[in-house]
Amino acid sequence: MQTTARITVYIQALGGKFLGPNAYHTNDIKLTLTLAGKSVPITYKYVEGMNDGEVGTSFVYENSPTVTQSSFLPILTPNTANPSSPAVNYLTPIEGTIHGQIEADVSQEEILGTLSANIPRPGGEDLVLTQSIALNRMQSDYRAIMIVPGLLLEKPKSSEIPPNENSLFLLVKMMCGCPIKADITKPVWVASDFDVSAEIFLKSGKRFTEKLTFYPDATTSLFRAPANVADIHMANFTAKQKSTENIGFLSVIYSLC
Repeated sequence: MQTTARITVYIQALGGKFLGPNAYHTNDIKLTLTLAGKSVPITYKYVEGMNDGEVGTSFVYENSPTVTQSSFLPILTPNTANPSSPAVNYLTPIEGTIHGQIEADVSQEEILGTLSANIPRPGGEDLVLTQSIALNRMQSDYRAIMIVPGLLLEKPKSSEIPPNENSLFLLVKMMCGCPIKADITKPVWVASDFDVSAEIFLKSGKRFTEKLTFYPDATTSLFRAPANVADIHMANFTAKQKSTENIGFLSVIYSLC
């Protein structure tokens, strides 16, 4: 007896949405299934019109032709008025949500396998994830959700920086590319949940640490620290999301010493 198992894989940012249209180099994500020592690539590509899931206050339990059961991982939004009662949202795959899918033959009672994902980052080194999966001849459909920790830190383009500002700027987003906003009445990623700092190395050889604050009057997700950029050789940026303990890091060289 042999069963053909269909495996659907979603890749979700910890505390965020699925890695889709706004993620960093989505089409360079490598997703692989390994069974019985044989590795097979799973296509995970963004096609125009695809989405990264829908955030809502209700958990969807039943599948339908257009909606799939919500992710087991909720999205928590800090409540500054009552920190012990955060707002709770759920991520639900809807029609056209990005995912990977593969079919595998299950010829034994049970086969243990591994899902692997290589997630590109601006710093140049992939984030590598592995997750076990057990296939059984009695089951033909599987859904796996791989959780990607971290934060997406990027040096902003000149068009994303306010003009005539001699400051150090950094974009901080969820790994799904979802932006951070100042307005806590609009879910779900708010600036008060993030601590951002930079270890700054000057051309003179001096080194110091500076806290970056949210810059609400410009591009969403933009953080700023006062600094004379012309004097800076390099900056090591660190961002932490308090509610998830997500950490992001980015090193940027501005000029030679």
